[in-house]
Amino acid sequence: MRTRTHPEPMSEPQLAPSVFRPQPPPLWYVTNGDLTVGPVNTSRLLRGVEYGRVPEYCQVRSFRGDWRELLRVREVAALNGSVAAEQSLEQLAEWGRFLRRVRDEDELCHTAAWLSMVVTGAESALFHYTGRYGGTLFTRSVLGPVSNRRLGSALSEFDLVLRSARRGIPIQGPPYGPVEDGLAARFASSEAAFGGAPPGRGVGATAMIPIFVLGELAAMIELARPGHAFRCSDLQRIERIVQRALEARST
Repeated sequence: MRTRTHPEPMSEPQLAPSVFRPQPPPLWYVTNGDLTVGPVNTSRLLRGVEYGRVPEYCQVRSFRGDWRELLRVREVAALNGSVAAEQSLEQLAEWGRFLRRVRDEDELCHTAAWLSMVVTGAESALFHYTGRYGGTLFTRSVLGPVSNRRLGSALSEFDLVLRSARRGIPIQGPPYGPVEDGLAARFASSEAAFGGAPPGRGVGATAMIPIFVLGELAAMIELARPGHAFRCSDLQRIERIVQRALEARST
């Protein structure tokens, strides 16, 4: 008697471990100009805002950050209806499916750079990709108010940012070291290119996300904005979206 065997359900291929390490939730210090309290977690900060104990004129800073206006905390701004809510999981999944369907390399790079800006709130983005060029990374997309002089150029293997990427070390935060300064220099022409401030101004926060596929560095996403540092959770979200898309192209 022949028995019918049922095929094993197809499982999604396992992605490489994220380059971002788990981080504890942010802690905040709050000041009204005379009195400073903290550290408090985000939930407690929101309760203080809801019950009127933390007025809108207060300033906050994270444990290692700079002072900023209360409404520049995304959760507080969303609570007051000042910004749209974070992208839903369904929206992120739909973007990921769309990116995996893209076949043209130029469109893939442009879309990945655009999504990186949307998910992280970046002002400018550079997307470097190996594509059919083997291990060499070329700048394939430049978005935002930044010079496109690098477009189509290969990254030097002596580039400190690329060296960091090959070691699986992301960059996150304001410029404060030679690698971070090298990344900020890529965006230093952002305002000068449009007749604004001198080069180097307007770059408050930078980030670099290395994207690994099958154990090899396949792409780099570089981001900048004039405001505070990028959130690790946002950077990890775009890492996974792009990683799945590039993984699909390699199978």
